[in-house]
Amino acid sequence: MEPLPPPVQLGEITAEELKQYDGSDSKKPLLMAIKGQIYDVSQSRMFYGPGGPYALFAGKDASRALAKMSFEEKDLNGDLTGLGVFELEALQDWEYKFMSKYVKVGTVKTTVPVTDGAAEGQASAASESEAAKPEEAADGNIAKPAEDGPSESAAKETVETTPADDAEKKE
Repeated sequence: MEPLPPPVQLGEITAEELKQYDGSDSKKPLLMAIKGQIYDVSQSRMFYGPGGPYALFAGKDASRALAKMSFEEKDLNGDLTGLGVFELEALQDWEYKFMSKYVKVGTVKTTVPVTDGAAEGQASAASESEAAKPEEAADGNIAKPAEDGPSESAAKETVETTPADDAEKKE
């Protein structure tokens, strides 16, 4: 068996680009990701390479599948939403194992989709700021408060004490 080439640092790549490193091309390193961190698992080709028991994880971010101990295609992604405490702990254990055994060679580029919810949040923030503006009187002047009196909440006085002060109070 010939020695493995040194790990290639990829930097940030997309999930689609990561698929090229699934072991189907023996000239390329065998990679997989956990929580967006890409590891070179070429030294464990018998496990993660074609025909190996964990071959389905190669070339993918397998976070969800590892957390759930799942071999189902639908779980072969980096989506952690809805996972329970025990699943997240299991994933953390896998991550520690990979960090100690394999070389990190890059990260999976993530894209944050813009949703209607984000736009609604901005719209409601705008309407709240509109509501915070002072009202204009019919003549176009800004209405002033009826009275410029004391605040409704009393000011609180801050008193610093030392351990010596506390001892005096006990005597």
